[in-house]
Amino acid sequence: MKNGNHLNPKLEENIRDLIKKQLETSDALIGITCGTHGGTFIASEFQKEIAMKQQEITAANSSILFLSSKLLKNSLNQDISYDLIAGKQRIVLSVLTEHITLIAHLNRELAELEGVNKYISKLKEFALQISAIVETSDIIKEEIFVKVKRAIPNALVIAIITKEGIPIKVQATMAEPMLSAMISALYKLSGILLEQSGLEYSVIGGNAGSIIIAELDETRILCVAVPEAKDTKLGGYIAKIKSIIES
Repeated sequence: MKNGNHLNPKLEENIRDLIKKQLETSDALIGITCGTHGGTFIASEFQKEIAMKQQEITAANSSILFLSSKLLKNSLNQDISYDLIAGKQRIVLSVLTEHITLIAHLNRELAELEGVNKYISKLKEFALQISAIVETSDIIKEEIFVKVKRAIPNALVIAIITKEGIPIKVQATMAEPMLSAMISALYKLSGILLEQSGLEYSVIGGNAGSIIIAELDETRILCVAVPEAKDTKLGGYIAKIKSIIES
């Protein structure tokens, strides 16, 4: 996991080819990136190079869609369709489907000439096309969040967040932003105490439960809370988490 995704190369190539064809349909489209809900990179293609890494784009997109969907659900009781960010030169459009996240970077001037609504409809349709491909692949069952739930069915909390403390995918009773901020702070403090020698994992032990925090990759952190405090049994949970991350 830390060395990048383990997507079938043929599948990634097929999705990249579809993205390339989509980019060729309009001069306004700069690039498109697809990922899983948990922030795992699937495929990407850009006509112009950008500063952010593929994994950073994927994680950030999953975070913004997660937070936007929560805000929309809690305030208007509606499910999210898309998220649009307009800058002076660019428009960033994020789309959420049942199986994937998609983010598209557009030249604002060119997109507005053709009509932004046209691109919203077009990219929502394209996201559904990619989602259908992903649904029939092994990507979903190999997604880190799904693997943790399967390996540790009694987990009380499962959280994937960015190292900056932004939630990507969280299963918990505690408010996601607060939980994510605390996990990030603990991760960073642990790194300081280790004098930047490289944090593998940390454990917060209680009387009847424990919290395990581990680095997923260069952009994400995994947190799992389990109803176990005994060292012998806790070691088994840690081994499972390490195995999932390294697989």
